[in-house]
Amino acid sequence: FTPLLIFMHTWMDNFTNFGLGLIVIIFLSPLFQFLCSPFLKLIKVYTYISPMLLYTGGRSQKYSLHNGTTFDYAFVMRGTKAGRPWEQKILSYYLEGLLEIIRKIEANEIPGSVEIKGTSYFFSESTANRLGFDIESAPIFEKLNIAFNYIDLTWLYSMSKGKLTFPRIGNVKTAVTTGERLLANKIDLVRTKEFISQRIQVNETLNKRH
Repeated sequence: FTPLLIFMHTWMDNFTNFGLGLIVIIFLSPLFQFLCSPFLKLIKVYTYISPMLLYTGGRSQKYSLHNGTTFDYAFVMRGTKAGRPWEQKILSYYLEGLLEIIRKIEANEIPGSVEIKGTSYFFSESTANRLGFDIESAPIFEKLNIAFNYIDLTWLYSMSKGKLTFPRIGNVKTAVTTGERLLANKIDLVRTKEFISQRIQVNETLNKRH
């Protein structure tokens, strides 16, 4: 389960009108996520493998990956220009997290059979396939979770696109792989991470000149 479900259940108990309860959840969810993120990290509900990538559950056999929260975006991404620079920095942090999983496997901290799954609209299917992931239709639970966080996700997605952009929940996909497959694609992951890091450095240098 996720902390959002607890929040959702509480509100539904207090609102006889389902529609009103749903509206309240959608609008208060961003505040909930922002205020509770540090606490959820402290009690290990959220385990970070990079500044903008975390997993929930804490089981060595399954990693359910999630984007960083609004709290993380506010501090980690502060000062990053919207559009391509923002998108590149986010992708760099995602790759950093995947490489951390590989490090854990190589250090025998987790088994190579670990299932790795993440639901998002930030990755392209071609990139995911190249890095060893299979693409599946997102489960209804994941789509509902994204729907409840739609306000947060809209401005985050807009920042990555450099303009106001509304994500389509129906386009959300789930990427699935295993630790062994991730390990087999380590070279591609490292090369992609290095390429993006170089692009980020170039952009930052150009911005300083201007």
